[in-house]
Amino acid sequence: MPKMKQNFSESRKKGKQKNHPPETADDFLAAGVELEEAGEKWRAGDAAKSTRFFIRAVDNYETALLRFPRSFDLAYNKARVQYQITQYAKLAAQLPTPLVELLQIALDSHRYALNLRQDNADALFNTAQVLTSVAEVVSEGRRASESSRNDALKMLQEALELFQRCLAVQEFQFTEPQERMEMTNETPPTAELDDGDENGGFHNSSESTEDEQWASVYEPVTKDTLVDTAVAQLETLTTACGFLTSDAGSGLAWVEEYSNNLLRGKIAAYVQGTDRHHEVDLARANFMCALADTNYRTGRIDVNTYLEEMTSAFDTKLDLSQDPQGLCDRADASIAFTSAIFESISPLPGENQHKGALVNALLWRQLTVASTSLTSASKLPTAQNLAKINIARGDVELFRLRLGEAPLYHDIAKKHAATLMKNAETYFRGAAALANNEGSIDEEREATVKLAIAGAMAGDGSKLVASTREEKIYVFRVVEEMVEDGIVGKEWSEKVGSAGISL
Repeated sequence: MPKMKQNFSESRKKGKQKNHPPETADDFLAAGVELEEAGEKWRAGDAAKSTRFFIRAVDNYETALLRFPRSFDLAYNKARVQYQITQYAKLAAQLPTPLVELLQIALDSHRYALNLRQDNADALFNTAQVLTSVAEVVSEGRRASESSRNDALKMLQEALELFQRCLAVQEFQFTEPQERMEMTNETPPTAELDDGDENGGFHNSSESTEDEQWASVYEPVTKDTLVDTAVAQLETLTTACGFLTSDAGSGLAWVEEYSNNLLRGKIAAYVQGTDRHHEVDLARANFMCALADTNYRTGRIDVNTYLEEMTSAFDTKLDLSQDPQGLCDRADASIAFTSAIFESISPLPGENQHKGALVNALLWRQLTVASTSLTSASKLPTAQNLAKINIARGDVELFRLRLGEAPLYHDIAKKHAATLMKNAETYFRGAAALANNEGSIDEEREATVKLAIAGAMAGDGSKLVASTREEKIYVFRVVEEMVEDGIVGKEWSEKVGSAGISL
């Protein structure tokens, strides 16, 4: 399931609006922060109004940078707001610019800010986060072209390098006050004042009052800070695994070496004394499953080893009963496992029917785990994006239905085909309604198309014909993704073609 970038640093958003038009860098900072706060105020209730305030904040920072191009705070705030807009679908949907272009603009702004202060941990962290987001959007994993995968990998490798630099800075900032305290018996400071540069940062003229003084306040680096960065690295490695199916050699070896150093060394030390063990364990589980999936798809491990790796990753010690995101991640792991195994199956001759029965039982069991996990997640009061969860539930039902077809012909799937189809339609219909109520345009669009596909599979192709006529390219892309994931057969790509649909 997609996750928001929760760890995006906001440590430099600060200010207090003055009553006169902005003249100094500090004035522009104060004006920008006031606009941001207005945007945040309206974000939940009025996406259009919220977006207008955020865009005005960006425009304010851009105007200021024309006058104060070396102000790190101005550049940082501009980049941060641009990226934040992309992380809220309702806000990004208010803009005519495609998401990939919005992310590229944010990336360019982050590079500009980072160039002004290359050892700033927040700028390093945020730039790495943006690179990861761009990589996820410009390429769609196994469905992407070789060129797109290579571009995505380069971005992810750069992101990991920036995270490494960020972690080095944070480790120094974490240990340096302690060492100084041990030497001098002083209490470590809780904040530092940054004298900035001639165009921004600390401002204290003879005409300024105390309220008008500015300082960049840095929160002390703690173990939680180090865990944030280390987990972000692990999540980036998890993303990278999806782009390595064409590189079973040096790429995977590099990922495995990097992850070993991270998991067995740094994260294990950072997490001690914190309450972040569950978060770290879940990130580790997701990575282990992603790595096992890539190893299987590239022929480096067999089915049994893949299953052992996944089972070990999500063992009984990892309690997901109250964690909706963790339950969705567990479902994703089972779905990916089923897709990978199903993709490698060829028609089984008579003497291998016993083997076929074993595969049937294995895949049915994993899809049942996925279904159960998603159902449990949907019932938790802390669950977010219920529309997306219900779309996944519908996908699982169609996948279970698929097991009753060639080459497996699973008895249970065939026996309960009508029920599975009805369940899928129910989940997609519910997802569309939830998304409509929440204003989630992307989820409503996806659920509507998948409901039409399920209807066509059940014998009523009218909705799919109508959807195809309205937005043929999008419908075809959804069908292609479902085919690649094993949810529907390849014949559906042929039925939904460039000339329309034939049912």
